[in-house]
Amino acid sequence: MSTHKRIDLICVVVIACALILTILFMNGEKLGIVPIVDEDSPYTEKTEHFTSNDLNGSWSTESATKIILEGDTATVSGKGAYALDGNVVIAGAGYYVLEGELSDGSIIVDAYNTSKVWILLNGVSIYCSDDAAFIVDQAEKVFLTLAEGTDNFLESGEEYSSDALSDNTNAAVFAKDDLTINGSGSLTVTAAYRHGIAAKDDLAITGGTICITAPVDGIRVNDSFCFREADLQITAGDEGAVQENPEELFYVESGTITIDSGDDAVNAVSDVVIDGGLMTLNAVDDGVHSDASLTVNGGTVLITKCYEGLEAQTVTLAGGDVTVYPEDDGVNASGSYIWISGGTLTIINQTGTDADGLDSNGDIYISGGDVRISLLNSGSNSAIDYASESGGVCEIRGGTVVAAGSSQMAEQFDSTSSQCSILYTYQSGVQSGTTVSVADTEGNELLTWEVPCSFSAVSLSCPEMIVGETCYMVIGDSQEEIILEAVSTTYGDAQPGGFGGSMDVGQMQRPEQGSAPTEEGESDGRQQPAEGEMPGFAEGSSPEGEAQGEMPGFAEGETPEEFAGGGAPGESRGFAGQEQDVTEEEETTASNKVSLSELDSSVWIWLGISAAVVIAGLLIAFFYRRGRL
Repeated sequence: MSTHKRIDLICVVVIACALILTILFMNGEKLGIVPIVDEDSPYTEKTEHFTSNDLNGSWSTESATKIILEGDTATVSGKGAYALDGNVVIAGAGYYVLEGELSDGSIIVDAYNTSKVWILLNGVSIYCSDDAAFIVDQAEKVFLTLAEGTDNFLESGEEYSSDALSDNTNAAVFAKDDLTINGSGSLTVTAAYRHGIAAKDDLAITGGTICITAPVDGIRVNDSFCFREADLQITAGDEGAVQENPEELFYVESGTITIDSGDDAVNAVSDVVIDGGLMTLNAVDDGVHSDASLTVNGGTVLITKCYEGLEAQTVTLAGGDVTVYPEDDGVNASGSYIWISGGTLTIINQTGTDADGLDSNGDIYISGGDVRISLLNSGSNSAIDYASESGGVCEIRGGTVVAAGSSQMAEQFDSTSSQCSILYTYQSGVQSGTTVSVADTEGNELLTWEVPCSFSAVSLSCPEMIVGETCYMVIGDSQEEIILEAVSTTYGDAQPGGFGGSMDVGQMQRPEQGSAPTEEGESDGRQQPAEGEMPGFAEGSSPEGEAQGEMPGFAEGETPEEFAGGGAPGESRGFAGQEQDVTEEEETTASNKVSLSELDSSVWIWLGISAAVVIAGLLIAFFYRRGRL
C-alpha cells in the first residue's frame, strides 16, 4: 500500500536520474568525465601516432605461453597455441614467447577479430619454403616484440604454394590486420618472393634493429606507416617502403632509416610527415615521393643518389637538415607550391643537363631556413624554377639563399618579395669550387658558400641585404660594389630574358675595412607593409587570388608551420620561438570549464521532451489518485 502511495514520487526520481545520466553520457567529456577507450581498436579515432602498447617493448612474460620451436615441430606450454603440420598456430588473445628454430613452416596468428596478441621473439630462426614465415590471418592487433640481446630471423622461399597465392600472400612477413614491431633486439627479414613485410592495415615500428632484403618492395603497407626509435635497413629490388591508402599517413618521428632501392626509396599515396630521425636514402628514382603533401619538420634526410629528391603535390620544409644529390630535380612540387620556412636544404647536382634545384608547377615561398643549391653550368639547368609563365610567384621573406646554376633559364625572386635578392649572370661560366659571398661596406661577410659545381648564374639573399644600402658581390678573388636599388635586382653580362647590368670581373675590388656605412638615422629603404597587410603583395591582391592578408595556399587562420603538421590534431604549434600567451595549465583549466550554452543542442530538445513527459506523468498520477481516471 505504501509503495502505491509513493509511486508518483518514485517515477519522478527515476525520470530525473535518467535525465541526469542522459546529460552525462552526451556531454561527459565536457563535464570532465574521462572515457575508457581501447586505443588499439580499429574503431577508435586515432589522436596520436602511437598507442601505449605500441611503445611497450618490455611487457611481462610471467603468464605467457611458452613455445619452443624444434625443427619441424614445436612444444607448447600453456594455452592458446598448437603445432600443426610443421606450423605453429596462435589461436587466442594473450601473451606468447617463442624461441628455437623452425626448419620449414610458419608462425600463424589466427584468432578472433577482437583479439590482441603479444608475441616475444626470444632468439628464433624461422624458414618457410612456400609461404610467409610469419602470418597474421586474423586478430585485432599483433605486437611482435624483439627480446633484448637476441637475434631473430624470418625467411621465405622463392615460390609460394597455390594456397598461399590464393590468399594473396606476397611477403616473408604478411599481416591482414594491424601489426606493431617493437622491443630492443634485432630482426632480419629475408624474402626471396616479392616483399619483405606486407601489412594490409597499419604498421608501426617503435624499436629494435630491423634488416629487410626483398626482390620487390622492402615494406608495403596499405594503411598507415608510423616509425620511431628503431633502426630500419632496407635493400629492395623495386621500392623501399610503400604506403597505399590516401586517407592514412606515412610518418617518421625519430630513429634511423637506411634504404637502398631500385625505384623510389619511399613512395606514399598519402601525406608524408618527417618530424625527426635520420634517413639515408639511395634510390634509382625518387628519394621520397608522395601523391599528396610532403612535410619535413625536423631530423636529417640525406639522399645520396636519386633521380629526383623530394617529390609531392606540395612540399613544405619547416625544419630539419635535408641534403640531396639528384640527377634531375632536387625538390619537385607537381601541384601548387614549395614552402620553406626553416631548417637547411642543400641540393648538389653534378650530372644533370636539364634539371632544376627547386621546381614548382606553381609557386615558391621562402620565409626562413638556409637554402644552398648548386647545378652544373650546363644546358637549361636552373637553380630555381617556378610557373612564372602561368602566373606563379617566387617570393622570399626571410632566410638565406645561395642558388647557382646555368644562366640559360635562370629565374629571379619576384619584386613582391619583402627581402632583397640579387641574381648575377655571366656570359662565361665560373669554375667549380669558387667561393661566392656578399659583404657589407665594412667588409663583413653576410653570406658565403664555396659552390661545388660550375655555374653561370647565382641568386643570393639574406636578411642583412636592405633596399638602398650598398653591398659587395664577391666571386673568388673578384668583387663588385652593388647598390640595392630594389627588392629584386639583376646584374651581370649574360642576358637571358633581358637581364641588365654589367660587370668587369677582372677589375672588381674588395672594399676596405672601415668604409662608411649608411648615415645614422637614415631610412634603410626596406619596404614595410601596412599594418595587417601581407608583405610583398600589391594592394588588394595576393597569390592564387586569395584574400588580402591570407597566407597563400593555407586555410583561413593557418600558418605555414601549422600546415607543416607533425603534431597531434588540435595541438598548437605556432611559429618557431614564438611565446604562447596562454600556458598549458591555463588552457587545460579553461577547457574543463563548461557553461550551459556549450551543451549539445540535442540535449536541450530531449530535456524539453522529458520535462513534458514528467509533467504529463504527474498530472496523470494526480488525477488517478483523485479517482478521476
